[in-house]
Amino acid sequence: MQMQYKPGVRREPDSLAPFQLERASVEEEVAQMKRGKGVHLTLALLVVAIGAIGGTRWMGSIDASQAYAAAADRLEAIDSQQGEAFLRCALPNVQNSQLSSAPALHNAIEIASDRLDKRYGRLLEQCDYLLEGLTSALANVRAPDDMTRRMETLRAAADQFSASFQDYRDYLLDPHRSYDYVQATPLIEKIANHWQDYQTARAETRTALRSH
Repeated sequence: MQMQYKPGVRREPDSLAPFQLERASVEEEVAQMKRGKGVHLTLALLVVAIGAIGGTRWMGSIDASQAYAAAADRLEAIDSQQGEAFLRCALPNVQNSQLSSAPALHNAIEIASDRLDKRYGRLLEQCDYLLEGLTSALANVRAPDDMTRRMETLRAAADQFSASFQDYRDYLLDPHRSYDYVQATPLIEKIANHWQDYQTARAETRTALRSH
């Protein structure tokens, strides 16, 4: 059967609308996918950046924590190697556990002085290097900045303790003065008080360092 041509009737070509719509939808989908990938990429980069920052801070906190712990360990080593060692040298017949307070140290020094008289000065002279080691070692301890004031207090207490022992040693070694209990007592009292100040500062500083 043949189609008849009707004059005056114009036949429209097949429409391209479905193809154009399909093409548009594909392009939009591609664009959306690109936008989606861009968003995912941005989020991924953001997560990585946050993780890096958090990791850096975490590592920094570990380093800081190690710095506190290292300073605390160093203080304990100094007290054992120089502080306690000096007392064992200066008071060889007394256990450190017996020196739990300023009065106990005062009594121990007094007994040693009464027994040895001026000769006790020569014994203290032999222990000088340990006392010097205590103060010089404390001067070289590295601690976090927020521990500066505590460390300064500790060093000052150690310096006073050292100076008071040296004053007593010089008194005993003075050839122009004989040992006198009345003159010796205030010098011994200074040693005991400054030792107690040093012990208090050391304990407080160590506790502060360990708390971080």
